[in-house]
Amino acid sequence: MGRGARGAGPGGADIAVTIAPACAPLADAGDLRDLAAYTLAREGATDPVALALVLVDDATIHDLNRRFLGHDEPTDVITFALADDAGGGFVTPGGATLGEIYISCERAAAQSGEWGSDPAREIRFLAIHGVLHLLGWDDAADEDRARMLARQEAILAGWLATRGG
Repeated sequence: MGRGARGAGPGGADIAVTIAPACAPLADAGDLRDLAAYTLAREGATDPVALALVLVDDATIHDLNRRFLGHDEPTDVITFALADDAGGGFVTPGGATLGEIYISCERAAAQSGEWGSDPAREIRFLAIHGVLHLLGWDDAADEDRARMLARQEAILAGWLATRGG
């Protein structure tokens, strides 16, 4: 699939990051793994958990969106919450498998231009979005979406401050 990183986060979180070759110039696997761990910590996650973060192209996320959500179009991020016994994912001994996050690096790059940002920032923003969904955040209602977006911005600002940015 591409390059990746795997490592521990807060409470022994097992965080796997895979980046498709087409996305490699836009993101760093270690950075995304650390960001996911930071997000878990900021949300108070202390139990061992596992999650996967996968950067893909538009064609791949379009296929996932069509097959699993019934939407025949690419999207920026899809989150699949998984139970420990759901199979197909990975399980941390004694911990919970939170799920998988798929991000389209092509959508992130396009959206970053719309927001006057850069692709790396947009990918980070979407990664935080996915982790929040795995932790139970919902953005179906306008009020919930506004709260979630504000939380994403706060977490990203905190993350960037720890990196000197």
